Amino acid sequence: MAYYLGMATLFMQFTVLPQVLGYVFQANLYLPYLINLPALMAMIVSGGFRMCYRSRPGYYWTAFGCWMWLAAPFSVWRGASVTACFYYWRSALSMVFIVAAMIHEWSDVKKVMNVIAASAVVNVLCARFIRMDAGDRIGVALGSIGNPNDYAGHLLLVLPFLLWVLLAGKAISRVVALGCIGFGLYLILGTSSRGALVALAVDVVFWAIMGTGRQKAALVLVGPIAAMILLATVPAHSLRRLSVIWNGSANTAEAAEALQSSAARQYTLTTSIRYTFEHPLFGVGPQEFSLYEGGHEQMIGTHGYWHETHNTYTEVSAECGIPGFIFFTGGIVSTLLLLYKTLRQARRQPGCNDIRVAVFCIMLGMVGFTAAITFLNFAYFFYLPAMAGLATGVWAAGQREFELRAAASGAVPA
Repeated sequence: MAYYLGMATLFMQFTVLPQVLGYVFQANLYLPYLINLPALMAMIVSGGFRMCYRSRPGYYWTAFGCWMWLAAPFSVWRGASVTACFYYWRSALSMVFIVAAMIHEWSDVKKVMNVIAASAVVNVLCARFIRMDAGDRIGVALGSIGNPNDYAGHLLLVLPFLLWVLLAGKAISRVVALGCIGFGLYLILGTSSRGALVALAVDVVFWAIMGTGRQKAALVLVGPIAAMILLATVPAHSLRRLSVIWNGSANTAEAAEALQSSAARQYTLTTSIRYTFEHPLFGVGPQEFSLYEGGHEQMIGTHGYWHETHNTYTEVSAECGIPGFIFFTGGIVSTLLLLYKTLRQARRQPGCNDIRVAVFCIMLGMVGFTAAITFLNFAYFFYLPAMAGLATGVWAAGQREFELRAAASGAVPA
């Protein structure tokens, strides 16, 4: 029961299913209460809670969640921060425990990756059927990913799971995965998100450094062709907005809007860094940067800008203090290191190419996502805790699988 409720929760979160159904039926179906909370309770009753603490990411994310509660009494709006802490523990931090508890064998890892890949298909189709007009930028009319920049960041995390299906799946699933990857890349560029473009460049660098010889050859041969196809099909106004990264001119309306957006982001970034050092221990309160900035700055008349930081890392440091920032970044770094450790073991041990490919795709999604959230407000979303739970399960299941395969082949485990 805990396993299937966990799978349902994972699919619900990555597909943003409550928001999709809410858009379709124009009503709140309360799916998090119907699925997420029962999954968490079933996991605790079944003893899966301790699975989260098989490695360091679980400790870091638990520490961050606890620090949020400690920071809430010192918030500029205590009630709102307490509510933010409750929702973070219920919908985001709980994903560490749920995902880690679901994975026991390597077959469980593949099932989890299939669920996220299926979610990616839904995410891509949302842009086809629930598309919104965002000033000539591609987006979807769904709450947490309704902003084109947020939608691009979401796709950067889930598309590599379709890449895994393309590399390791069956014939029909490979065709579907290839089509969705191509359309997904088109959508990322169509959002005109300059942060997503930077994240794509980071992914290319990661691929060139960490990929195998065949993967690097595929990047060299297929990459330019894919780039030319995308450049030929992506709307011209999207390309003009993206080009501001290099030319910095405001010759068009798109470029002028992009430069104005960059100036606003620069202001919120420097302000969030200043608040970090003005309130180094507990910050201004979880999810309260915009309120504090709006009431203490005079950017627009007598009040501030009333916007978020547009940088996940300074969002955490300004709102939860430097200790919260250390726990948050520690959770990310420990997750990536755990995946890298598993990848190295898979490379050294014969007959583990499937494990190597799976971990490489997970890391590809993580690297691009952590680069993208440098330009987004994703501090309190479920993504990073869920990936920490997945990394914990991948490492534990990988150790068992290495031993089993080594025993079957008569080799010594790497």
